[in-house]
Amino acid sequence: MSTGGDSTLTRENRSFRMLYSRTRPCIVRLTIGPGGRAMHRQVFPNPTARPGLGFTCLTFVLAYSLAVAPGAWAQADLPPLDERDRAMTMRGEFTLAGVGDLMIRRPASRLADPEVQAVLEIVRDADLAVGNMEGELADLKAFDGPLNGFVGTHEVAGDLKLMGFDMVNRAQNHLLDSEFEGMFSTNALLDEAGIAHAGTGRNLQEAAAPAFLELGKGRAALIGMHAPIFPEHNRLAATPRIGNLGGRPGLNMLNLRETILVSDQQFNALQQVHDEFQRFRGNFDNPRPVAAGSPTEGMRFPASSSGRNDPTYRVARAGEIPGTVIYQMNTDDLDRILRNIRNARQLGDFVIAAAHIHQGQSVLETQHLSTRPPAFYVELAHRAIDAGADAFLGTGVQTLRGIEIYNGKPIFYGLGEFFREAQWELEVSTGNADSNASRRMQQFARNFGGTTQSLESLVAVSRFEDGELTEVRLYPTELGIDEPDSRLGIPRMAELQHAQRILQRVERLSDQWGTQIDIEGNVGVIRVR
Repeated sequence: MSTGGDSTLTRENRSFRMLYSRTRPCIVRLTIGPGGRAMHRQVFPNPTARPGLGFTCLTFVLAYSLAVAPGAWAQADLPPLDERDRAMTMRGEFTLAGVGDLMIRRPASRLADPEVQAVLEIVRDADLAVGNMEGELADLKAFDGPLNGFVGTHEVAGDLKLMGFDMVNRAQNHLLDSEFEGMFSTNALLDEAGIAHAGTGRNLQEAAAPAFLELGKGRAALIGMHAPIFPEHNRLAATPRIGNLGGRPGLNMLNLRETILVSDQQFNALQQVHDEFQRFRGNFDNPRPVAAGSPTEGMRFPASSSGRNDPTYRVARAGEIPGTVIYQMNTDDLDRILRNIRNARQLGDFVIAAAHIHQGQSVLETQHLSTRPPAFYVELAHRAIDAGADAFLGTGVQTLRGIEIYNGKPIFYGLGEFFREAQWELEVSTGNADSNASRRMQQFARNFGGTTQSLESLVAVSRFEDGELTEVRLYPTELGIDEPDSRLGIPRMAELQHAQRILQRVERLSDQWGTQIDIEGNVGVIRVR
């Protein structure tokens, strides 16, 4: 084997051999299987390298594993766990309280309202409480970055700890509302409060890595991720640290490719418009290349000057419905996520995968009120469990979705919004709002999408005994639908009839997975064994 600084590709034995620059800290051999898929990676110390370069070798391997993966939109492979490694190893009885988005702007833990305190008591009673930290936190008077979007006061971090929260996902679309200063401010405040957080970091390696928390019954791990809603959200993604290049701060992104299904007639109409456009290509010195398309493979439709936002359409097959959006996960991102879940499984006793996903099944749905997860989301949750997660917590859409028990592990496809103080804009928080503030709050928070579903949520408490899930208890909450604006968005126990309506809706949305929810008063119970 050569010891030079060149990279050598050997096609005859289908192996990839790369020597790392002149310092040569390590040698990586990647075995490529059918279709160019990475099947096996081996790392060897380079005997000619200078002493003390072991850490550099490790850094290179991490970056290389992220940067080199053939077939970016193919299927990511991960060897299955055996039964021993799959087991949750928390000691004795263990409870997880999962909630949705923490869109919180000011402290609320000491509010002398019995219905609010009843909700918080459920969170505090759990061995581990996890939610999605939506937005940013900052000392509004001392913050030296731009204050924009959803920003809560610095006291909120400590208040979340008083409520009982232990871990939060930080990978979400409001991460950079106040730019990098806001992201780092929030993470620092959570650190000071003793709340572990995952999904963001100074580079992709940090953002993708699990966060760990030591509990009396064992070690908990959390992996956070997010899928972009709009093309401009790509700026939220962290980039990898490679050698001396530090990478860009941001979140652990799961990129998607979308295809919209249409009928034969609709495809023909789109094809006609597409072809008519091409008649005028000769008018331009540098016309855009035209990709080949077909009804079965799909056609990119020109809808933007750059071409980056052009949608892809294909004809719906038997059993498919026009208007459905088919999402394909980027295999580099999926592979990274699954491998970090596997790492967490090996190093932790209880593993949570948390995903902030807004995507819906169809172009016909109100985006933030989509009640049924698209197929890729179900696949993602299943593969996260297969990789070693003990629970999958889904947030993003501003309504509830169904619940699945998959291989004895709970999957929550949408827990709604636990706090929803989106109406507390900076003008309101600082007392500088104009006279229309109340009306704006009502329109935004009470009538979002013409429904109050965005003000209904759940606290889901999963109970495990001797490593096995035994039951899930669902406690319906509402966010002050009939309360004054000052208390709008703060969770309260839903009254009996309201709670039963919420549970009935979740039961209906869970039917597709055969999940049975017994409604006992104002509590839903899923019995697993």
